[in-house]
Amino acid sequence: MERRHVFGGAIALTGLVLTAIQLVHGVQQLDGFEGQTRGIVFSVETVPFVLVGLALTYVGYWLSLQDEYEPDLPRIALWGLGGGLLFASVSALIVFSQQVKPTVDILDQARYIAVNHVTIGVVVGVLVGLYDARGRAHQRALEAERDRTEQFANKAMDINTYGRELTRSDSVDAVSALCIQALQGFLGLTETAFVVVGDEDYRLVDSTMVDVPDSALAELARRSRDQEPTTVVIHDSLPGPLSDRADGALSLRITELDGGSAVLLALADDPDGFNDEDVQLLELLLAHAATALDFVSDEHTIDAGR
Repeated sequence: MERRHVFGGAIALTGLVLTAIQLVHGVQQLDGFEGQTRGIVFSVETVPFVLVGLALTYVGYWLSLQDEYEPDLPRIALWGLGGGLLFASVSALIVFSQQVKPTVDILDQARYIAVNHVTIGVVVGVLVGLYDARGRAHQRALEAERDRTEQFANKAMDINTYGRELTRSDSVDAVSALCIQALQGFLGLTETAFVVVGDEDYRLVDSTMVDVPDSALAELARRSRDQEPTTVVIHDSLPGPLSDRADGALSLRITELDGGSAVLLALADDPDGFNDEDVQLLELLLAHAATALDFVSDEHTIDAGR
């Protein structure tokens, strides 16, 4: 059983108990009244507090469904307990301050006054605790967003560092090695490959996949030929030999190279686990890799023309 169910159920149960006590006291307070007066007394003296108790029950039920406030549930419960004790103390002060007057005998009504105050106090305490929990949840969300933004910025800086290294690459093999290293470092993708694939032929530049036929990698890479350059596509269906190794794969088409497409492949056990920021970082890496490959291709063209 999750903690929110325990605390939410306890608050809801407290509301039901207070509601039941209010109903019992409401019936007891009708002694001595007759006719329509009984209905008026019950409506004025009991119904409002019954509704307050039921409201507490609903709040407890609602909290049992909210995982957002789960870290703050003990604090909310303590606020409710503190509110009940505070209002109980107030009721005691009222009772004893009235009792000092010799013409007033309020002790017979003390239990009714105390329960009324406790009911209101618990509800007020829980609501204050809920307001406090909302503020804390908002603060946690802001901190998480700040951390996420900071992590993204740090990763983007690291990608740019790889980009500077890529621009110094003098061969397709060097570009491939840096791209595979980046995939392993940033996303933990250990089964990767770099393929240059055409309509009929292909060249496997590098691969970290053991016992995988080159033709299967070429088939997966060939699916990405219709992609735009420097884009990422997530595949849920894989060629036969690859489907036994992972649930999905990423194909990252870098650019045109030697009449074919330079494609970076990566197997992923959870292809849906990549968010938009991961894709943005990958596309940034691909942009650097495309620039490096274009430079390498131009250099080879110049050398061939000499």
